[in-house]
Amino acid sequence: MKRQKGEQGENAAYAAWCRALGLVALLLLLQWGGETVRVGLRFERSAVAAGEVWRLGTAHLVHLGWNHALLNSAGVLLCCLLAPERFDRGLWRRLAGLALGVGLALWWFSPGVPNYVGLSGVLYGMFVLCLLPQGLHGDRSAWLALACVCAWMLWQWLVAPAASEEKMIGGTIVSVAHVYGFCLGLAGVGLARLAGWWRGARRQRQARG
Repeated sequence: MKRQKGEQGENAAYAAWCRALGLVALLLLLQWGGETVRVGLRFERSAVAAGEVWRLGTAHLVHLGWNHALLNSAGVLLCCLLAPERFDRGLWRRLAGLALGVGLALWWFSPGVPNYVGLSGVLYGMFVLCLLPQGLHGDRSAWLALACVCAWMLWQWLVAPAASEEKMIGGTIVSVAHVYGFCLGLAGVGLARLAGWWRGARRQRQARG
């Protein structure tokens, strides 16, 4: 039995890393497509207004340049290292929800943002989805890591992004997208816990007859 459970754990970890590497491969493949792909998929307010609504989601898959793409690819791998259980079959649903949520938030609440590319907003949400459940289960290191992520996000948003970072990625950092992603991650964890509580309460009612 222990051997079987160990094999299942190894298979799950292997599948998680395959999904993470698959996402990284997609990001790098689209980056290899160059300017044509980036312009065709980025969030562009005028294009969305003209009916190209897919840009709300696809914008998160293209980047300003190779440095930007590699930085976010490293973020994907870090998330998988921190919480491989979040890279299960529900990964694509989580990513799609975060991507669409950040895109819609930019559209509705940030009219001053004409265009946007990059996975970083989604990654901030993923960091919350990875670290907050661990913290709620008593992992102090997860709370520390989440606090660092939050502090960096707030510094970029309320003060200013680091000029060196913007130079490295080759463009302006839209820090409000990070805030949207972070808040969506919090909402996701909250809804998951609420759903878990509801299922538990329902089972108790059924057990009582």
